Amino acid sequence: MALISVVLPTYNRAKVLPRAIDSVLAQSHPEVELIVVDDGSTDGTEALVQGYGDRVVYLKLEGNKGGNHARNRGIERARGAIVCFIDSDDEFLPEKLATIDAFFAENPEIDLLVDSFELHYPPEKDRRPAPRHNPELRDREAVREAVFSRRLYKSTPALSVRKQALLDVGLFDETLLRRQDMDMILRLTRRHRSASIGRVLWIKHWTPGAISSKQNTFMQALLEICERHPEYLSEPAYRRGMDRDVGRHFVRLIKAGDFASVWRDARLYRRLDETPLAPWPLVLRYLTQRRQRRRERRVAAG
Repeated sequence: MALISVVLPTYNRAKVLPRAIDSVLAQSHPEVELIVVDDGSTDGTEALVQGYGDRVVYLKLEGNKGGNHARNRGIERARGAIVCFIDSDDEFLPEKLATIDAFFAENPEIDLLVDSFELHYPPEKDRRPAPRHNPELRDREAVREAVFSRRLYKSTPALSVRKQALLDVGLFDETLLRRQDMDMILRLTRRHRSASIGRVLWIKHWTPGAISSKQNTFMQALLEICERHPEYLSEPAYRRGMDRDVGRHFVRLIKAGDFASVWRDARLYRRLDETPLAPWPLVLRYLTQRRQRRRERRVAAG
């Protein structure tokens, strides 16, 4: 039974942090090192974490340098050969780490595992939990293609990685404000054996204002990913996922009536696609495909 290190970056989230910490400490797998990396909180986080005593390793950082900086400091401190991640507003299911330990023991050639999760909404949203099942993959190129084509749910807490592999690729890119999970998987799958599984092992809680939900950062994040991974643009099989994302992004902006952002992001997108009509054909394609999916669901429902 291997020691697994869990890195939890946090910044001013004392109100929700106990749920995440408690879920790690309640794991059925007993060999766990929880490292809470406080990225300069001012809301009582330090006192809260220290109340757990020696069950939690607490790292207090000066200033607020972002989640990737905090994750990297946690990785460097980790004693376990396997490193997992959890965000301050999420929670592990009790068998998460036991499943991770068994998987890596049975698959010593694998360096990266992407698992699955369930998305939970607050009561006022009145929405059912939504499972996010990943495909069962055991080939690094298949995992890579699934990331590019957007068939893989790859939030950072879904990643379990051998520490040495994280060190090999240079840890998280601290200049990225968004899509650090996508960038990390793509760097790992260039030379490290990777896999994904469909078993739900943790719960992601939907939070208003989360980085991934901010439309005003989408296009800049896309430019940064394409700069680091140009095959996203050059490979047609990879490009389909990006085109769908771009079409959906502009539909959401238009639906919200945010036309200033529509024109701003259209100008940014033309750095990637210089054709005169870009990105409007992608918007039309997305709307057409969405209508087709809705028709198919109605037919299937009878």
